[in-house]
Amino acid sequence: MPIRNLSLATPFVVLALVIAGFTFTPIWIQRHSAQLRDPAFAALASSVRDLGELVEMRAQLHRAIAARAEDGEGGDQEGALRDLRAAFTRYAAAQSAPPAQLAAALERFERDAPGTDVPEAHRSGGRLSNLLMDELAAGTSRASDASGRLGEIRGRTLRLVNSLNLLWASVALVGGVVAAVLVRRHQRVVERLRRIEQARASELEQFAGRVAHDILSPLAPVSPGLHVLSRKLDGDPAAQRAVAGIRRSLDRVSMIVDELLRFARSGAQPAPGERADIARVLESVRDELAPDAEQRGVTLRFEPAPQVEVACGEGAMLVVIHNLVRNAIKYIGDGPRRLVVTRAVVAAQSVRLSVQDSGPGLPAGMEQAVFAPYVRAPGTRAPGIGLGLATVKRIVESRRGRVGVWSEPSKGATFWVDLPLARRI
Repeated sequence: MPIRNLSLATPFVVLALVIAGFTFTPIWIQRHSAQLRDPAFAALASSVRDLGELVEMRAQLHRAIAARAEDGEGGDQEGALRDLRAAFTRYAAAQSAPPAQLAAALERFERDAPGTDVPEAHRSGGRLSNLLMDELAAGTSRASDASGRLGEIRGRTLRLVNSLNLLWASVALVGGVVAAVLVRRHQRVVERLRRIEQARASELEQFAGRVAHDILSPLAPVSPGLHVLSRKLDGDPAAQRAVAGIRRSLDRVSMIVDELLRFARSGAQPAPGERADIARVLESVRDELAPDAEQRGVTLRFEPAPQVEVACGEGAMLVVIHNLVRNAIKYIGDGPRRLVVTRAVVAAQSVRLSVQDSGPGLPAGMEQAVFAPYVRAPGTRAPGIGLGLATVKRIVESRRGRVGVWSEPSKGATFWVDLPLARRI
């Protein structure tokens, strides 16, 4: 059984894996790419910012040199030097190590630029310009490396996405093939089991019929013989008691045979297109069981039934409701309130039939066992062999229905069956 359940669960497991793969793969790839991409983006942004500061420094350097050449007094030179120093401060703050050579060259240029020695100012400006060009070349190289890393990360991410998509598509394809094979195999097994069950049900019904015939045939002459014997021994009380005992035994044998026959026939394959009118069946059961209920002091209440038909033969439907109502009457107990209520309610595409009694209810833990053959509540004295509810279960489940019970000790029980509605013609 575990192996069979595992094989049936395999398609659903594969489907769940594929769905989980396609769902979580993009999230994982996004996080993985972000871990690689964010440092490269940060490096590229830092390089671009540094290049901007270096370009600004170079522009302010040229401005200061030009101002020195045009105006011996400095003119706009002071503003250019101030802007040059501010750009350098921003650039140096962004570096992991202070640019010592660039700082020294800037201090030298700031000393020489305001003086009168024009050649010396040009020489210090040239040194600073050369250092700025070297820094620009290094920054450009860093930006190019960061851009290259970003391109490589994008390529690796794309290849990873394609590989994972191919992997999950392959898993889905293999899983689909495996699922198709398993489903087909399961269908063949189910069909084989259905044929076996149908054949066994037919054999059981035939066997039960033969057994019933073989049991009842020898007993057929007994009842007339008992009638004659009873008339001849009319004045003998002891003989009359013996005859009554024999009659009770015969009735019990007849009841057992009838129960066995009903149980055997309940497993037969239902006829296609069978249907039963709920209201008519309930009315028939009420008319049949009302005298027995009245004799036992039980109030039968049949609530108005909907005018619908269920997908079940009328004979089988009669057996189901008759058994449920008869059981409720039989096991209602001796309480002061003796009421059995039968109702039918349409829900979606099915009809729920329920029989509620005011009896002692079922013992705790017997809600499932009570539908098994030959199971009876402990201590019960009512006649029977425990096949009534088992017969109900077999009939209902063979019509794709369900059966169950709600019970609370000392508060009664409610037996219910769900049967699908008959299709409209």
